[in-house]
Amino acid sequence: MNRLVLFFVLSSFPFLMCSAQLPSGSTAPNFIITDVNGEVHNLYEILDSGKSVLLDLFAVWCGPCWTFAEMGVFEDFNETYGNSIVAIAVEADPSTPADYLDGGGNSIGDWTELIGYSLANDDFIGDDYQLSFYPTIYLICPDRTVNQIGQTSPQGGYWNVPSLAQEVFQYTCESIEGVNGNIQSYNSELNFCGQEKIEPIVSISNSGSEVITSCTVETIFDGEVISSTDWNGFLPYLATEQVVLDEISGSLLNVTFNIYVDGDVLESDNSISVQFIPSLQSHGFVNVEVNTDFYPSQTSWEIKNSSNQVVAFMSYEGEDSGGGPNAGAELNHSVTLEQDCYTFKVMDSEGNGQPSFSAPGYTQAGSVLVTDANGLELMSISGDWGSMQSVDFEVSLGLEIDDDLHSSLYLFPNPASLNSALKFKLPDSNKLFIKVVNLMGQTVFFRKEILSAGEHEIQFPIAQWSPGVYHVTTFLGNESYCNRLVIID
Repeated sequence: MNRLVLFFVLSSFPFLMCSAQLPSGSTAPNFIITDVNGEVHNLYEILDSGKSVLLDLFAVWCGPCWTFAEMGVFEDFNETYGNSIVAIAVEADPSTPADYLDGGGNSIGDWTELIGYSLANDDFIGDDYQLSFYPTIYLICPDRTVNQIGQTSPQGGYWNVPSLAQEVFQYTCESIEGVNGNIQSYNSELNFCGQEKIEPIVSISNSGSEVITSCTVETIFDGEVISSTDWNGFLPYLATEQVVLDEISGSLLNVTFNIYVDGDVLESDNSISVQFIPSLQSHGFVNVEVNTDFYPSQTSWEIKNSSNQVVAFMSYEGEDSGGGPNAGAELNHSVTLEQDCYTFKVMDSEGNGQPSFSAPGYTQAGSVLVTDANGLELMSISGDWGSMQSVDFEVSLGLEIDDDLHSSLYLFPNPASLNSALKFKLPDSNKLFIKVVNLMGQTVFFRKEILSAGEHEIQFPIAQWSPGVYHVTTFLGNESYCNRLVIID
């Protein structure tokens, strides 16, 4: 019992080391570190721009460090005020390699998945800041003074966004007198498809002492203002507001949003740059390969078009307790799509994807692979992928059907009982891809080769197949053809 009590007490407090902590009010030593995304952070350059820095010094094996990060207060604060401050988490234990951030060695877990703001490893920062326990959390003000603020606020309880904002902008660091409007985040879609328009939404805030009642948000491309939106309202100290801007074309790719307020005293947080991402260009024939785990009924997928209509959907049979006809199966589904913009979404009702060891004998993780006729990989996921994964794509290939070729491509005999063949004539040499799928979504025949010009006949081994309906999909170059084959006794 005494051991349990001692363990609980130790695990509830920061891990201690034998050294003196850097006193609050000291001048912060400069550091230049590169985070896991390759971005370089120079402390003094950040401070000289007028921004404060929240510095979380932790160790990958430290339980209280993990608990604090799990609370997500720095994550939420960074989303709200991330253009006025810089939050950085640094693994400061020199005895742990940098790759332990991914969850290796004695790490509690994958820190790169847990922490969404700047994350780095540095073996020297602990000595520079006279680190004496993990986690140590510093607030470094623009005047370069450093203050140890810990995991809890002076008002009691762990930090939250409002209490941390007051600490950063009012209590510890010198408050900004006057007007200081800023753009904190971009809150609209990043992906675009075809000629789609994007309606930008940005969050503005006020970290100055005076109320903002009006401002202008500019949309800038290639150094030129392409649109401006006037905002009028009431934005007091530390308040935020979302502003909907004029539609723009996603094909602009790189756009900057800038806020203009009369009398603004600080310009370093006035702008934010956004990069738009074009959708993948896909062939009109899409194949979905699902390898199920022990709980197939938890997994389903759908494809929606630009009108938000479901054009394809699949769920799987299984028992609530696991097992069933689709458990541990490889299932293939072929979908032919018209020219449009689409979203493929796969869902898991349990929220843990398709993990390995889902039941005795099921040691391989389930997976979902989505490809088009040209082999383009639209999605490839496996294991614990959470409750939902999605990908946007645009069908722009394989849409034109050669009427002469289509009329010469046929299955005979059909219906069939002993044999059946696909017959066609090619005017030129071309790449052939044939796939036959049963009504369970299982691929029973597959063939891929280069064919010369002339007449061709592909025999199917239907004697090995059960009676029923089969879908035969043929690709010749960038064109696709679908036939229905019926096998009878």
